[in-house]
Amino acid sequence: MRRKLMSLIALVLALSLLGIAPAVAEEEAPEGGMTAYLMYADSTWTNSYFLDGNEYPVTAKNTYVTGEGTYTVGLEFNEEAQGLAFAAVGIDGGEIAFPNYTIEINEIRVNGAAVAFGKGYTSSDDGVTTRMNLYNEWVSELPEDARSFDGSLDGATAAPLNKDDFAAVKTVEVDFTVHKNPLDCAYIMYANADWSKQYWSGDAPEGVTVSNALINGFGDYTVGLAFDAPSEGLAFAALGIVNGEKTYPGAYLKINAIRVNGEAVDFEKGYTSSDDGITTRMNIFNEWVSELPEDARSFDGTVEDAKPIIVDKEAFASVETVEIDFTLVPVTDTAYLMFANADWSVQYWGGDAPEGVIATTATVDGQGAYTVGLEFAQPSEGLAFAAVGITTGEKTFNGYFIDITDIKVNGESIIVNGGYTSSDDGITTRENIYNEWVTELPADARRADNDLEGASPIIVDKEVFTGVTSIEVSFDYIYGKPIVKDADAPLTEEEAAELLKADYNAYIGVQTTSYIFRNAWDEANYGRDSEENPGFFNRLTGWDADNNAVDYGGTFTDAILTTAGTYSVSVTTSDMGFGTDEAFRLLFVSTDIPSKLVKDGFMEISDVQIKIGGAATQKYTDIDTSGTNVRIVVIDEYNRGEAPFGYTMPGANETITVTFTVSGLTD
Repeated sequence: MRRKLMSLIALVLALSLLGIAPAVAEEEAPEGGMTAYLMYADSTWTNSYFLDGNEYPVTAKNTYVTGEGTYTVGLEFNEEAQGLAFAAVGIDGGEIAFPNYTIEINEIRVNGAAVAFGKGYTSSDDGVTTRMNLYNEWVSELPEDARSFDGSLDGATAAPLNKDDFAAVKTVEVDFTVHKNPLDCAYIMYANADWSKQYWSGDAPEGVTVSNALINGFGDYTVGLAFDAPSEGLAFAALGIVNGEKTYPGAYLKINAIRVNGEAVDFEKGYTSSDDGITTRMNIFNEWVSELPEDARSFDGTVEDAKPIIVDKEAFASVETVEIDFTLVPVTDTAYLMFANADWSVQYWGGDAPEGVIATTATVDGQGAYTVGLEFAQPSEGLAFAAVGITTGEKTFNGYFIDITDIKVNGESIIVNGGYTSSDDGITTRENIYNEWVTELPADARRADNDLEGASPIIVDKEVFTGVTSIEVSFDYIYGKPIVKDADAPLTEEEAAELLKADYNAYIGVQTTSYIFRNAWDEANYGRDSEENPGFFNRLTGWDADNNAVDYGGTFTDAILTTAGTYSVSVTTSDMGFGTDEAFRLLFVSTDIPSKLVKDGFMEISDVQIKIGGAATQKYTDIDTSGTNVRIVVIDEYNRGEAPFGYTMPGANETITVTFTVSGLTD
């Protein structure tokens, strides 16, 4: 049978993987019900109980959780249990059936008498069982998925019980309430132009009335803000769902309408993402985002045309009310059974089934239990390959786990050993059932319980697959943390070779003491691709006393880097020069060369020479690879202090030139 590890308990008990057996319960299992039980071990681990199919000297009072509500679990020991080593309330399969729900303890009784307890937290060790530790001294800090029914983890601990109350235990009972997380609400994040009016969820500040929406499933919602006095201008706005990444992982936000003072305003396409892996959000006006984040996603499958600024802030000049109509859209994918019989005469790889094969696929819309299968018109003989696949799971459900729970051949369950989740191509998520070409686990192999010991690409006996007319595979799809490529991982030779074939750009940039400037090409507000200020990148810009932009003109010569060689970039001032300024705060060259090419030694930028006006040429090389792209730094008063050499500010119609040598690029 399928084996699962209960990590801390197993560690202390020195138990290995235990077979799963039906739960002990007096009542008939309701549809969708998940077994709740009390995990327990006395001080000697003699009088214990875990829902693992083993026999224990105890009668368990388990129950079935069907959703929000109050429940009781308990244990009656054959002999008095002495002391306490471990205790927790568990809901088997709770993370799948009731994702992000929480447990609140109402009362704990030992030998019929109530005992005191402190505040605990809800979490899961394996992404399957929801639990609240009552006494677990091996946990020194709260886990990342810790959550509480009241929205606060202040004072929460893994050992809210006093073990002295458990000196001699004949019976123990726990009354508890299961809550749907009350903080799964949608709201508008907001800050006006001078940040005097703000809202970031929770209680509304004085002068602001909020209309948040409790999210109770996929569908349409409206959120809003109202101000006692008009809110002037816009600095930031976004639509957010508290805990959305946990309760509805992978889901999309789709804005249907935005109204200011009751009037519809135009908006462009945004994207769904999260800054913290907890709150789901869609930026409405965020000028600090210069490029889309790695987790950006869209309901229509593409983010190429999505933006972090989707409204004209002029529409928010004077705001009394703002409302947003939106849809929370589920992400869906297709699960199927990959298959090839012994001589490869019968195969299925998703999509339309070949003649003589009927495929049962499943529409996957998040965490849950699913079944896929195949039926054959003529008996299929033997097995060459089999796997459960999620068509584009690495993208639609990044980081999820497949956990095969049952395989039926011709209607009869067969023995299933421990497998693992991985992907061959970075697109399809899969769990191999029989794959004899894999000799070692791949680098991306993963399991919900984080234990790959014994995991194998062959989890069945192929001798069972004789005269097969049907195969049915049931599995749990379990939420996991998104997999992000290690930004510090060195480039491979193949990756570097591809990058070195590309053409790159180099742009000179400046900033003076009074902020006459040309910013880096990828700066959000005034960079090369800025839509709000499209002309600023091709001129020097300053400011007057009223903070209005002033065109200082100037001519730029940028460079396209096509192969190894020496290149120059320059700026020539207009008749206005740099005004009365006598120093630079910044003088640099911004490029779109990936920093990793230089950091990993595949490319070099050297021999930097700077000529300012009619002065002598200076030599100074400072290559900055701390950001995404390479920057050649000449002057950076903010981070490097004074200029590395003396200079005189160029006057009207004078030129600054930076020359440098590039090696490593290929044609």
